[in-house]
Amino acid sequence: MSPTPSAHRVPLILALVIGLVSPALLSAPLQAQQLSGDKIPSVVERGKFRLHKFEQPIGEETYEIERDADSLAVKVNFKFTDRGTDVPLVATFRSARDLTPQAFAIKGKTSRESDIDEAVEVQPGKLRVRNRDKWTEAVPPDKFFTIAGYSPAAMQMLLVRYWKAHGSPAELPTFPRGEVKIEPRGQDTITVNGKNEIFSRYTIEGLIWGRETLWFDDRQNLVAEVSVDAELDHFEAIRDDDESALGAFVGRAGADNMAALADLAKGISGSPAETLALAGGTLIDGTGHPAIPDATVLMRKGRIIKAGPRSKVKIPKAATVIDVHGKTILPGLWDMHAHFEQVEWGPVYLAAGVTTVRDCGNEFEFITAVRDAIVQGRGLGPRILAAGIVDGSGEQAIGVARVDTPE
Repeated sequence: MSPTPSAHRVPLILALVIGLVSPALLSAPLQAQQLSGDKIPSVVERGKFRLHKFEQPIGEETYEIERDADSLAVKVNFKFTDRGTDVPLVATFRSARDLTPQAFAIKGKTSRESDIDEAVEVQPGKLRVRNRDKWTEAVPPDKFFTIAGYSPAAMQMLLVRYWKAHGSPAELPTFPRGEVKIEPRGQDTITVNGKNEIFSRYTIEGLIWGRETLWFDDRQNLVAEVSVDAELDHFEAIRDDDESALGAFVGRAGADNMAALADLAKGISGSPAETLALAGGTLIDGTGHPAIPDATVLMRKGRIIKAGPRSKVKIPKAATVIDVHGKTILPGLWDMHAHFEQVEWGPVYLAAGVTTVRDCGNEFEFITAVRDAIVQGRGLGPRILAAGIVDGSGEQAIGVARVDTPE
């Protein structure tokens, strides 16, 4: 195996010497992992991620994987400081060599205002699941994994490794609760420290509301995770060596998630009508004029071409007519203080009648990717007026744009 540029993607022999092995070797027979003698290193992998909120570095996560007889033991320490509040978390995981879970525990905080204390024990024929002091039991499915939310990043890395090693099922049950869908989304060439590197991109649904995006190198090491935290604020975890490319990962996640929404929309039936008439409702046109009862709004190719009293709006014979008696028709609403944190907000806004949002704080790469996709017809969402995050320096600051002087 030839060397690759980043320090955490080292040649295999060197990796064994310093205590790192590829994920493929973790599940290989013991004798295949031996060096010149019978001794096997107890620590087989370790790593560190830098944690970010709105692209601002706020903490770090370290993990270590040890071999313990025929099992793997994982310990993860996760901690960041968000606007003066510490958010610490510890997770432990034990599995067979093929990453089939045997035990999992997670305790600490997932945001400034939320905490977690959960565990899973795998026993013959059953799972014992603990939420704080309460234990319940469940029957284990043939394939499952143990994970609880967006953090820590190392557990997401192991989740994807398990999924790939067990046939890449369309849906994978998770405990203490839930189910995830993992989707390969192709490869990206990302410039890291002046060098182009190729990473495989995946999305995960089920750990947060919406999708997360993760990138892996060719040794199944997690390179970057773009997600949201338990406050639904932008959150990223990235290897130290690749931190210079954080903005590129964020922008790519936004664009890809918009593309995924567009793909999803292709399979959802909607009105195929070129000309559509809403007839019989009460129209408030936004001009200050009195409401118009028994009105008609006529649309062609998604654009309003005429609106007014039903008696004055001629409906073409080829039009599809929807009877809206008893309903009120309003102009599109504006949300003047929006936080468009995920692409899933786009269809939600439209479903609520909001057709323009004024986003008051966001990552530049994300919100511009989403805005441009909507404008160019490559995704669904309202018109976006973006302010970005502008802040001064200090303990409570967020984002990466610092404005500290009049200049």
